[in-house]
Amino acid sequence: MSEKEIIIKIQSGDMNALGELFEMYKNESFKYSYLITGDKYTSEDIVQETFITCYFHIKSLKNVEQFRSWFFKILTRIAWRYAKKQKKSVPVDNIFEKLQNKNNDESIEKYIINQQSQMLRTEIENLELKQRTVIILYYFNGLSVKEIANIIGCFEGTVKSRLYSARKKLKCSLLVNSEEYKNSEIKGCGI
Repeated sequence: MSEKEIIIKIQSGDMNALGELFEMYKNESFKYSYLITGDKYTSEDIVQETFITCYFHIKSLKNVEQFRSWFFKILTRIAWRYAKKQKKSVPVDNIFEKLQNKNNDESIEKYIINQQSQMLRTEIENLELKQRTVIILYYFNGLSVKEIANIIGCFEGTVKSRLYSARKKLKCSLLVNSEEYKNSEIKGCGI
């Protein structure tokens, strides 16, 4: 069944179709909300709230082809709200997940890749919320600048500007944190 057919069924009140839609979008929406908040449990709450909100407001969606943008707009707003609440609280790492990862025997290559991924994830989390959002939507969710502008509710030029600024900050941060560049002068980063 196509996404369009599923949405039409949901608009007519079919709860089973909502389950199908959830299966289509759950991984992508969880990944997106996790990259915004950095917390697994908060991300689960965000995804759950997003699907509930979609169900109750899907009848207001006039153009079924616009569902993806509409869905991500709701997801983004909810994720931002949680991220702002989370910013006020004290961050606590999930100790049990870290212990499990340490007990696994990983090869050197896998360890290096994990370290690089963790460094990138950390630098993305350090970006301003709106820059982090455009980076995640563009690179991790594969949305176009036009779609992102629609989701966030701004001009395409604003999205391009945020992407540019975020990429520049990420590049500078990663270069500064990289071992091979620690003692050298980095141009273009203001360092």
